[in-house]
This record gives sequence, structure tokens and C-alpha cells, in this order.
Amino acid sequence: MPEDEGLRVGGWVPPYSTDRDAGNLPARPALPGSPERLALGPGRSAPPQSARHFLILAAVAALGCGVTAIVALNRDDPPAPVAQDSRAPRPDLPAFPILPEETIPLLPAPTSKIPTMTAAAPVATRSPSPSRSWRTVSPTPARTTPAPPPAPPPAGLSTGSTEGLELADRPGYRVRHQHYEGRIAAISPSDREDVKNDARFVIHTGRAAADCFSFESVNFPGYYLRHRDFVIHLDRIDGSNLFDQDSTFCSESIRGGAAIALRAYNYPSLHIAADGDRLVIAGQGAAAFQPGPL
Repeated sequence: MPEDEGLRVGGWVPPYSTDRDAGNLPARPALPGSPERLALGPGRSAPPQSARHFLILAAVAALGCGVTAIVALNRDDPPAPVAQDSRAPRPDLPAFPILPEETIPLLPAPTSKIPTMTAAAPVATRSPSPSRSWRTVSPTPARTTPAPPPAPPPAGLSTGSTEGLELADRPGYRVRHQHYEGRIAAISPSDREDVKNDARFVIHTGRAAADCFSFESVNFPGYYLRHRDFVIHLDRIDGSNLFDQDSTFCSESIRGGAAIALRAYNYPSLHIAADGDRLVIAGQGAAAFQPGPL
């Protein structure tokens, strides 16, 4: 066996004795004082070692460094802080501890009282300069709606008066007598007096009833309007009861009091009506009259 095989990890191991080849037990290594390792005398250097010896030493050193690193990584101790906080006080901060400030609400506390309105202070106004001319504007008077004209008095007949009977539906047309018959004709205030007298009648209390009326001609005194054979005539009084009843007419207010209708006293269902230019008594088409002076 070559002598190079005597190198082992941990130092130099001398070669075994030849008894190993014979199957005997291995011999104990020789002591350093054996002839294999002679002490170096003064002035003598150690013999050069082989390159393999240095490689083994480097491998052992690297293995030790690796084991040390693995042990260091498996430790449970936390790593030391990189830098500790400085306990020295800062010159720009107070030395005493800062307590949290009290939170101040922004809204006012609710109150049950109703706020009172204060009168605004009067605003100062500038007085006009004497050099300026100011025009005084008078207030515009309020427009007033004129009151409606008073309503005319209700149409009616007055006992003892002299009046004409104008048709409400035909202004200017009045009741008149002509040839001793009752007629409807246009009569104006500008007509002759004898023509207007034909349309004028004196109003009397009814000859057959006190609450009705009778009509006497102005230009033919003693002659009254009466119905005979359902036609209106101008007849003279004959003193009979029939004449008194035929010449009595009762007034009825119509059209809200604006006109009247004349009902025959002894024929309560018949009224004076216009049949063309003639006057008759009929059960329908009662004429509306507006009494008035002429």
C-alpha cells in the first residue's frame, strides 16, 4: 500500500504494520517519537505537504461554516432590532405626555325654546341734496268698481193714477182703444194728444173685486175695457153684474217683478193676450205689460 494512504482526516496516521496482510489485528499507530516522524532540528524546515492535504482542510473548514450557519438559522430567538428608538427628548416636542383633547361639537345644543325675531335696525337713508330737483309722485288712486244701478221698482198698478200699458216684449207698443176695440199700436210721446189719450187709462179699484183693477178711458169717461166674446172692447157701463165682472182684471207679477200679466176675474185661467194687433183673453200666451205714464 502506498504511503500517501496514511493521510486521514484529523492528522497524520502512520501506515499499518505488515501483520494486517496476514489477517492479524491492526497494530497501534506509532508514537510521534517513532522513526517515521523525526523531530526537526534547528535550522531545518518541514517537508512540503501534498495538495490533497490542503483540499481536505478546506473542505473541513467549509463544512464547519455550513453547520454553523444552519444552526444559526434554526434558532427560535428573534433577530436583534436594527436600531433602537432613541429615548432622548426632541427639542420641538413637550417633555410631558400629551393627553387627547376633548371633542367639541360643531352644532349648537338643541333647545325647546322658539327663537324670537328681533326687529331689524333702521337703515339710514341719505337725504336728497339741495342742488337736485326731486319730483313728488302722488300715489295712484285705487280703481273703484262703480256700483250697479239700482234695480227698477217692481212693475205694478197704482189705484187713482193715469198710466199706459206698454208691451214688455215690444217696446213702444201700447194698449189703446180704436173703434171701441182693444188694440196694440206704436205710440210715442211725440204723437198728437188725442192719439196718446187713446192709450191712457185711469186705474180704478176692481168693480167686482177690491184686490183687482178696472181701466177707464181718459178721452171717453164712463167707458171701460172689458172682455166680451173673448175679445177686449171699450164699452160703456150698463150697471149689470156681468159688466162689472167682465171689466175687472187681476194683476200678476211675472219675470221677477219686471212685468205684470192681467188675468180675467171671472175666467181665472184666461189672461189678456195679443192676437196680432187685437187684444183677446186666452189660456196661453199671456201678454207682459209694463205700466207707466205716457
